[in-house]
Amino acid sequence: MTIEVREIAVPAAYDDGSPEWATFADMVEVRNAVMRHLWDGDATHDITTREAYGTASSQEDERIVYLGGWLDGVLVARGYVELSRHEALHIAGVDVLVVPEARRRGVGTAVWREIERILDADGRTTVQAWVDHRPAGGPALDAPTGFGSVPRDAAEVRFLLGLGFRLEQIERMSELRLDEARDALERLREEARAHAHGYAVRTWAGRTPPELLDDLAVLHQRMSTDAPAAGLEHEEEVWDAGRVERVEDVEERRGRQMLRAVAIHEATGHVVAFTTLVVASPERPVYQHDTLVHAEHRGHRLGMLVKVANLLALADRIPLGARVHTWNAEENRPMLGVNEALGFRAIGYEGAWQLVRDGAR
Repeated sequence: MTIEVREIAVPAAYDDGSPEWATFADMVEVRNAVMRHLWDGDATHDITTREAYGTASSQEDERIVYLGGWLDGVLVARGYVELSRHEALHIAGVDVLVVPEARRRGVGTAVWREIERILDADGRTTVQAWVDHRPAGGPALDAPTGFGSVPRDAAEVRFLLGLGFRLEQIERMSELRLDEARDALERLREEARAHAHGYAVRTWAGRTPPELLDDLAVLHQRMSTDAPAAGLEHEEEVWDAGRVERVEDVEERRGRQMLRAVAIHEATGHVVAFTTLVVASPERPVYQHDTLVHAEHRGHRLGMLVKVANLLALADRIPLGARVHTWNAEENRPMLGVNEALGFRAIGYEGAWQLVRDGAR
């Protein structure tokens, strides 16, 4: 048995027929095979090579290193290291995925050892991983927040604990069946409007109107510190209009469309709440990403108002069968309460894991 781990190059162009492209595409399939196994064969959690290449070729704000693990010449594992270029320069995000049939043979550990070399070279002493977990019977590992747990005997949990990671937080993955929720969304919109005097809602698809970029950047920066982080180390991110536009550039390269809804404080003209949906295709789940209400404007049901507005805009685009997925910290009861009222129901959990290393060698 031979194990080889090496960096996977980002191809010079999308689907350019090069050997680098063939390896990159194989890496995407390894990722998808692991996710299909986790989700009992459900392929809607797959990503396309276009989506993966859009991420890999857009590294202005983060440097991403991809690793492959080969067992007897066959690619069976993918490693991923994300290194911020602007803030939190001691923190790295990581991921290790091994196809089920190649597990417990040392490949994942070999990939992790190469990740450690990259962390050492870049001086990263805190490592974080966000890992999907499915509910299961048997012993549970509770999050230190007091909210949520993961199955202690799951392969990924044993792997992380063996490397010294600590479970810090649980995020609930929830799903909304949009066509079943349409009537409730209409009712909730009217109820939220009754509490939101002095605020206007604006929605759009695609690029953010230029006059709203600066305000949206302010809210994204607040999101980096306002969202519950439990024991995870983090630093305030620095956002400006250019960073908002770069996020939108990446989604376009991935072949996805962004839908946004914002609440505007009519007295000042400033954007004080926002939410984002990302649409890959009508057949795939839609992702509900960040939602934030500025602290000075809470208590007016603006979170509900912008989420409902965006979901109804989505319903006009995909009238039948759309599923929406979102993630929230289990201790974030205000936002979970909003999502539950909208009709979201838990389908899985994501563990936020952290390893504080002794120091880069």
